[in-house]
Amino acid sequence: MKAAFLRILVAVFVLFVAVLTPNANATTVVFSENFQTTPTGPLGAPWSISQAGASTAVVMDTSDHGRVLELRGSTTLGDFLIASRSLSSSATEILESYAIKPSAGSAFVTAFNGAGSSIGARRVRLQRAPGSNTLVAQTSPSGSTDCTNLTSGVWSTVTLKVHATTLPHTFDVLVNGAATSCTGITTGLSAPFNGLNVMDASNDGWGGKVQFDDFLVTTP
Repeated sequence: MKAAFLRILVAVFVLFVAVLTPNANATTVVFSENFQTTPTGPLGAPWSISQAGASTAVVMDTSDHGRVLELRGSTTLGDFLIASRSLSSSATEILESYAIKPSAGSAFVTAFNGAGSSIGARRVRLQRAPGSNTLVAQTSPSGSTDCTNLTSGVWSTVTLKVHATTLPHTFDVLVNGAATSCTGITTGLSAPFNGLNVMDASNDGWGGKVQFDDFLVTTP
C-alpha cells in the first residue's frame, strides 16, 4: 500500500516538474504567414508593395499547396516589384524559412533584413538569376556565394539561419533540410532584425512566375 502511494507521489512530482520546466527545444515565433486567410487577388496590406511596370504579386489558390503568393515578374528592363513585411527581433540567433516553387527560367530575390554597417551588410539576399537553377546568397562582406541547385516546378523549403551572437557573424542556407555550400558564410547582418521581402529585380531578363508560401521566422 505504502509502495503504491510512493509511486503515485513520484509520478505526480515528475509531472509537476515537466509542466514547470521550459522545453529546451522550444522556439519563439517572430513572424508567420501562410496566406490561408488572405483574400485572393492582388497582394495588399499588411504587406508593403513597391512596384513599377508590369510586375505584380497576387494571392491565389493552387491544387498542390493551398493558397499561396505568386510573384509575376516582368522581364522588361526597369520593371520591378518588392513585397515587404516588417518584423522585430533583437535575438542574435534567428531562422527564416519559406516554401518556394519557381517556374522554369524564372529569376527572383528574397531578402532578410536587419542592422549593419552598409546596405549590403544589412541583409542577406537569396536569389536565382535568369536561366540558372543555382540558389545564390549575397551579402557584405562575403559577396555572392553559390549555395545549391533550386529545382524548378517543384516545392522546396529554403531555410536561412543567421548567427549574430559572436563575431564574425555568419549564416547557413539549407534546402529541404539539407546543408548547402552556403554554410558558415560571413555577413555584416546584425540584430535587431526588422523585415523580409520578395522581389522581382529591375534588371533586364529578371522575372517570371515564382510561388511562395509558409514564411516563418523563429528564434531559439
